[in-house]
Formats: sequence, C-alpha cells, structure tokens
Amino acid sequence: MNLTITGQKRDGYLFIESKGIVENVDELMAHSRMIYEEIAKHDFKKILVYEPETSLPLDLIPHFDLVKSYIEQYPAHIRELTIAVVVADPYKEVVASWEAVCQSRGLQYYVFTSLEEAVNCLIEE
Repeated sequence: MNLTITGQKRDGYLFIESKGIVENVDELMAHSRMIYEEIAKHDFKKILVYEPETSLPLDLIPHFDLVKSYIEQYPAHIRELTIAVVVADPYKEVVASWEAVCQSRGLQYYVFTSLEEAVNCLIEE
C-alpha cells in the first residue's frame, strides 16, 4: 500500500487529503485507520476527506466490512462527526453504497465527486 494522508485546518472543518492506491480490504481498513488517526489529532466535528487521487477497490464487500469496523472498532464519538468524502467519478457508485450503509448505521458520512458540493455540505449543516 502506497498512501499519503495529510491534514489541514480550514475555516470550520478539517481538510484531509489522501493520495495513493488501496487494493484490498486490509488496505482499505488501514487507509481508514490512517484517516481516523489524522482526525484524532484535531478537534473538529466536520471533516472533508479529499481523495480523487486515491484508487479504491470497486468491490462492494470491502466497503461494507469497513462500515462494520466503524461500528465495532472505532470510538463511539465517530457518530458525532460529519464527514464529506470527495472521490473520483469511477468510484462514485461503489462509495455511494458505502454512504447508504453508513447512514443506515447512524453515521453522518456523505460522498461527492465535487469539492465545492462537499464543502457546501459541511458549511450548510
């Protein structure tokens, strides 16, 4: 897995940028942990994860497993976060399914292909 994760404080939200390749469920879990570790360094309730330059698995199962790990392995305060994720167009459909499962589990996670729409989601909430 070759990934870089960087975080920047923005006006009202934390901007996290991810670049690299995620090929399987183990790497997807590691990618999620890296993002959470960046979130944990800051005191923000609104997070924008910008990853149009991150290659993700197109299989739905790893994404469903990821949501299960959020519920079972992450601190309960993740339910208090609003996370807007920007992905490249080829991943929109699979990540939209991830979004639906997240929301059905009480997580406020949203998917976009537009940075502007993601920012608006965080600012308008």
